[in-house]
Amino acid sequence: MISKMKSSVRKMALLMVVLFVSTGAFAQEKDKAGEGAKTVTTEMKTQLGLNDSQYSKVLDINKTFISKAVEAETISNATDKAKKMKALNEEKETKMKSVLTETQYKTYGAKRADFGKKLRQYYK
Repeated sequence: MISKMKSSVRKMALLMVVLFVSTGAFAQEKDKAGEGAKTVTTEMKTQLGLNDSQYSKVLDINKTFISKAVEAETISNATDKAKKMKALNEEKETKMKSVLTETQYKTYGAKRADFGKKLRQYYK
C-alpha cells in the first residue's frame, strides 16, 4: 500500500517537473518572439518613419507573425510548412499594407527581404 503511494507521488512529481520545464520553454519562445518583434519593429520605425500608432500596430503584426511562424516550424512535411509560411506572409503583407502609407509601403517593399531575414532569426 505504501509503495503504491510512493509510486503515485513520484509520478506526480515527475509530471510536475515536465510541466514546469515545458512551461518555461514556452515562455522563453514567447519572450523571444516579443523581443524579435520589438527589435525589428523599432528598426522599421526608423527606416519607414512610423508614427506611434503605426508602431503599435506593426509591433502587433510582427509579434503575431513570429508566434505563428514558430508554430509552423514544427510542421514536419516541407510542402505543408511552405504553404503555411506562404499564407502567414500573405496575411502579414495584407495587414502591413493597411497600416502603412503608400510611400511607407513602397519603402517597406524595397526593404522587405532585410526585414524578413531579421524576423526569421526569431522563429528558426
